[in-house]
Amino acid sequence: MKQLIGPVAALAALVATPAAAAEPQTSPIVAELVKCRAESDDALRLACFDKAAGTLAKATEEGSIAVVSREDVRKTRRSLFGFSLPKLPFFAGDDSDKDEAPDEIETTVKSARPARDGNFTVVMADDAVWRTTEPLRKTPKPGDKVKIKKAALGSYFLSVGGLRGVRAMRVG
Repeated sequence: MKQLIGPVAALAALVATPAAAAEPQTSPIVAELVKCRAESDDALRLACFDKAAGTLAKATEEGSIAVVSREDVRKTRRSLFGFSLPKLPFFAGDDSDKDEAPDEIETTVKSARPARDGNFTVVMADDAVWRTTEPLRKTPKPGDKVKIKKAALGSYFLSVGGLRGVRAMRVG
């Protein structure tokens, strides 16, 4: 769960991508910066931009605002593969979920530990943690190739080393 908190917290402060600019809840700090463009007097416009840019820089340094790119949003969406998330405002306007959200991922095993019921908790190379809900035919070893595919009704299949997939769920 700790891996989820960092990316989600960073994205929660999203304010300066085109997607966020189209949202009705644009940050007041960004709204002030945009408002400066309407000033017709060059000196007043420059003063407005200087003030607004200073406010934005200070908020960024304090961590109350984070500016992330669309590519950062896509990478975060991929890192959250397997989690059920609500509609989050910082994903608004980013239609990559329609065309680029993966239906499956391929990675490698970082570590695995068996449970008493024959299932496994598997840590992937990207530190994502998955738990099988069915026994695996082989014990996963570090470096083994893993494919995780979306299945019906929000479930997933995890396949180690090309063997038949078993149901699994993302737990961290």
